[in-house]
Amino acid sequence: MADLRTAILSAVSAAARLHQYAGSEQLADRGEGRVDVFQMFVEREIALLFRPLNPLLGAFVNDPGLGVMVTTQRPLAVQRFTAAHELGHAVLGHQPSFDDEAMLSRTPFTDRPSYDLQEVQADAFASELLAPRWLVAKHVLRQGLKAPSLARPEVVYQLSLRMGLSYLAMCYALRRHKAIRDDICDALTKVPPREIKRELADGVEPETWHGDVWVVTEHDEGLLVEGSRSDLVVLRLAEHSGSGYVWRFDELAAAGMNILEDRRLALGDGEQIGGIVARRVTAQPAPEARGFAQLAEVRPWRASEPLNTMHLRLDLSGPVGPGLLAVQRRRLLGVA
Repeated sequence: MADLRTAILSAVSAAARLHQYAGSEQLADRGEGRVDVFQMFVEREIALLFRPLNPLLGAFVNDPGLGVMVTTQRPLAVQRFTAAHELGHAVLGHQPSFDDEAMLSRTPFTDRPSYDLQEVQADAFASELLAPRWLVAKHVLRQGLKAPSLARPEVVYQLSLRMGLSYLAMCYALRRHKAIRDDICDALTKVPPREIKRELADGVEPETWHGDVWVVTEHDEGLLVEGSRSDLVVLRLAEHSGSGYVWRFDELAAAGMNILEDRRLALGDGEQIGGIVARRVTAQPAPEARGFAQLAEVRPWRASEPLNTMHLRLDLSGPVGPGLLAVQRRRLLGVA
């Protein structure tokens, strides 16, 4: 048991050192809501190859050099966790590993003696790398959340999207950092993510529910919305229409987003004349939607004088397709 605790502490320390080297906290303050685990491969010059690997999720090899493969057949959040797990093998000097679905069913930081010590270490490394306490705290503060809110499935789900985690991994991260009790975690994990998505989509039916449903508010100013081609993005912004101000969403199209629904919802009791309403716009990405959108709440006759603005960076091109990372591919071509 002492060996297990020592191994886990070593993995957590290694992840913390990697964050310090990469300047992860500073990047988070600039709007990078998730840890860019793929970029860490680039910085450490470890080849990262994406391939259809069914039934495997990922693999790590160390001969003739360090290299990692990650499946293309899983969602972006699973790709990210798999990459972090395999990066743990590389950073911790492990033997080659071929990892399947069991990696997702193991609870990180487990003390079960039946689990391979190397795999437990890689799990702990991946969990600390993707969901450190400081990053969870930043998102909770940014969203203005109070402790009781963390018992709500839709709140935890939205946190998971911003941190690039699966819903289940987010539940475990909150429990690990003692933000929620064990019984609350157990209750949250029993809620199917599809039910949460349907509630948040509020009547909009995507082609598939494999994607996620983002609900973006004023709290997400400057955020990188990084997801997949099948995601929905719901923008819910307070609008001062009683004073002649309306939100303009023209730049969504330039960023590769198609608006599916645009409506206004009353706030409060709905009886206040000239009051604030909620503007709710639901959009889906066109193929490979990437770009920057600057939204503005303006009076149409004075569009150059916005009351409020909203800046978003959008990358809804996931999951990562076959091949090397683009930057690694360019480097290889440059060397060749």
